Amino acid sequence: MAGTGGATVRDGMRMDDGHEPAVTVSVLGTFAVVVDGVEVRLPGRPRTLLAGLAVGAGAPVSVEHLVDVVWGEDLPASPQGSLQVLVRRLRSVLGDAVVETVPGGYRLAVPVGRVDVASFAELVQARPAEAPAAERRRLADALGLWRGAPFDGVGSEILHAVEAPRLEEQRLAALARRIEIDLATPDDALVAELRGLTDRYPLQERFWGHLMTALARSGRTAEALDASARLERTLADELGIGPGEAVRRLQRAIAGAETAGAETPGAESAGRPGGEPGRVPRQLPLGPLAFSGRAGALAELDAFLADDGAPRSAVLDGAGGVGKTATALHWAHRVAGRFPDGQLYANLRGFDPTSAPVPPSTVVRAFLEALGVAKGRVPASADALLALYRGVVAGRRLLVVLDNARDADQVAPLLPGSGPGVAVVTSRATLTGLGAARVPLGTLTPAEGFDLLALRVGAERCAAEPEAARRIVERCAGLPLAVVIAAARVLARPAFPLSAVADELADGGARLDTLGDDDAMADVRSVFATSYRALSPQAARLFRLLGVHPGPDVAAAAVSSLVGGPGAEGALAELVQVNLVTEHAPGRFAMHDLVAEYARERAREDETAAWRDAAVGRVTAWYLGVALELDRRRWPGRVRQEFVRDPGPVRVPDEEPAAWFRAERTVLFAVVTAAREHGLPGEVLSLVWALYSTLSHHAEQRDALWTVLVAARDVAVEVRDRRAELWCTRYLAAVAAAAGRRRECEELRRRTIHLAAELGDVRGLQLAHHGYAGDLVRWGRHDEAVAQAEQALVHGRRSGDPFHEAHALNILAWALAHAGDLDRALPLAERALGMLNDRDNPTTRAVVWDTLGHVHTGLGDPERAIVCYQEAAVRFREFDMRQDLVAAERRLAVLLGEAGRWTEARDAWQECLDQSVELGLGGVAGIRAELARATAELGRAELNRAGARSSGPARPGGRSAGPPPAPSSG
Repeated sequence: MAGTGGATVRDGMRMDDGHEPAVTVSVLGTFAVVVDGVEVRLPGRPRTLLAGLAVGAGAPVSVEHLVDVVWGEDLPASPQGSLQVLVRRLRSVLGDAVVETVPGGYRLAVPVGRVDVASFAELVQARPAEAPAAERRRLADALGLWRGAPFDGVGSEILHAVEAPRLEEQRLAALARRIEIDLATPDDALVAELRGLTDRYPLQERFWGHLMTALARSGRTAEALDASARLERTLADELGIGPGEAVRRLQRAIAGAETAGAETPGAESAGRPGGEPGRVPRQLPLGPLAFSGRAGALAELDAFLADDGAPRSAVLDGAGGVGKTATALHWAHRVAGRFPDGQLYANLRGFDPTSAPVPPSTVVRAFLEALGVAKGRVPASADALLALYRGVVAGRRLLVVLDNARDADQVAPLLPGSGPGVAVVTSRATLTGLGAARVPLGTLTPAEGFDLLALRVGAERCAAEPEAARRIVERCAGLPLAVVIAAARVLARPAFPLSAVADELADGGARLDTLGDDDAMADVRSVFATSYRALSPQAARLFRLLGVHPGPDVAAAAVSSLVGGPGAEGALAELVQVNLVTEHAPGRFAMHDLVAEYARERAREDETAAWRDAAVGRVTAWYLGVALELDRRRWPGRVRQEFVRDPGPVRVPDEEPAAWFRAERTVLFAVVTAAREHGLPGEVLSLVWALYSTLSHHAEQRDALWTVLVAARDVAVEVRDRRAELWCTRYLAAVAAAAGRRRECEELRRRTIHLAAELGDVRGLQLAHHGYAGDLVRWGRHDEAVAQAEQALVHGRRSGDPFHEAHALNILAWALAHAGDLDRALPLAERALGMLNDRDNPTTRAVVWDTLGHVHTGLGDPERAIVCYQEAAVRFREFDMRQDLVAAERRLAVLLGEAGRWTEARDAWQECLDQSVELGLGGVAGIRAELARATAELGRAELNRAGARSSGPARPGGRSAGPPPAPSSG
């Protein structure tokens, strides 16, 4: 590119001659950057960073916000450091002065007129005493900046879900104001424009009002009234409501031929924002099969929904079992049609005795997924996550049901805000401080309880024995849950009179603790006791077993392990039939919290500690057996550690391994805890080993992985299992390294070496020194890396295992090459390659080929290095080792370019770019620049070949390969 004047920018590469370029940034439509009149094609993350800075309109943007915009939840090991790298890459393309460092963040130092979103923000600001004609020109200029949907081509959920709807609403408000000015002299063009807007935004009442006004002022009263009628039908069909008061006043004015000066609805009477609504969730569980009473509560909820001035949230509070969930779901299903954007539901488990309350962030993530937000684009920080949720639900007519809340702090972040969305919360606590309408629920009246019983068992049976029916309701203390359970008892014995059940309910016996404020009317233990005593022996035993099962629910496949023999399916069906257990999801069963409490009580009082220990042992063995088998299916080459206990054959569900681990993860963690409490250290270690391979491949689960490894290590220390402690410590070091915690990693590496030495475990020592050497190479401490790698080789040879020796030879060659001792490194790597074969060790051979490529490059033998990198790349590609593939292809591409093999170089750079973008790796700008260079050189060579004169082969460019990035240490 020599000989061109000024800075030449193409595909993110700038050859600077000291000139600071003129930069223009456009985000109101397809993302575009122009530098000195030439469009620059930035790669993904730099593009997202620039868009995030542009939205700041010249104001400082914090580091935390930019990290969320760029990475969301998929954070790099060092977010601030990675952001600094991205900023440097942007400056290298756009000029050093374009991105300015400010306290706590960065600022886009580009004139307002060169950033469309900043220009738009400035133009839509109202000017005091501005003439209508000038205001219209200003608004038209602002609207003219829009070329399509904001941030098109930018991969940031924060920008799309939070900023884009905000900007779109500003655009619609500016458009509405411009039209209001035009209504002074309406014409056919304005009417046509408004017809198009009402078609595009059928729920935006302001545009309908403008259309009606334009038609009426043009003398087209009949058409104006027709538009009014169409608006009425649209709102009724879509939302089940009528237009707002501003439109109604306009309707009356038009109908009365009083159109002169008629008020036109403004932005305040708009419908929901025009952003795309995304997926429409329908999450409401089934409503109650029989429902009685609650007329007052339902009327309060209806009034709350109808009152525009009322809070947008309501709380149903009352004692456990009083029917809060049933009432909320009954009402929610009744009004669901008024919420066309969907219904969300979450059980917050605020008073669940077997699990902690669900954090708001967990619920928000589930809601965002249901609303169509890609999981990988959800931000990590709590503030950004909640901001995204508020942005996504803003303007949507959503019904949000939050069941079993603990306190106001748990609920407040989940409320949809001041828009058209509505939330209904159920809780045992009175949730003050939310500003929500309170709908307290007490017990059923005797008449309501009688009606509920009649709905359950049949009106004929209650009419035949009204006194017995009344006694059942009385003994149930007006608690709906108790009535439902008593009704199930009646239905289970159709030949028995109602009086038999009424008599049983009068029996004494154990009672659950009084619910609420010592309210004896809420005591249901006797109800549960009668149902429990009526169970078959098999179902009663399963009921007690469920009382000791860890976790909030249980899969049907796990029930047999609890029972420890045949009959589980029938016993479970019996429990479901009498409403002691519910199937809350296909194949997954749970108890109401009060019933579960009673089940635990029965297990404590009716069984011995040995019986409970045996039950936990059986269920732990089942989960462990399934986890081990599914781990084997997913990772067939993984070698089990000596401390892993095989519980014997178990019946493994026919499920995809990753899906099973995901569905059972909460239960599995609870099983680990229960196993510790019941004295099963071997099972704890084995289950954590089985979980490791699944969790370790997902960076977002690094904290959970760390937690379970720490727990397993503590158990290993308690039982003095040094080999298990060695395994846990080695992988704790690996997790610390991946997280960028260098000091902690180094301490753990040294601890791993110490443990392996104490045990005399030569293979463990080889792996410990090998891992430490790889970390030291990455940290640039090459001499120390060589010393660790030499120790790895000593122990690899002592192991007598060719694989371990070859592994150690390779890491030593890698460390020596980086220390500059290439002559010694070459034979070591060649020997390692000869000890392995592609049948048993294909991935390790790939790593060795990569090392040989690095060594031959340093020795000045590029042709041999190219062959080695090609061999490595083939294997990395075959076994989906994509990060290693990027590193090898990058080194290969440099060598191919220096050899003048530009077609191959271009292809290698393209694969580097594709993989790096997909994996979210750094260095993309540099890869784009090299790809552009290779493409340009290839084009120049083709022109030379096609020219009439022969000018000899194209010059390869003469660049030094430079120090290549280190591959995986294996």
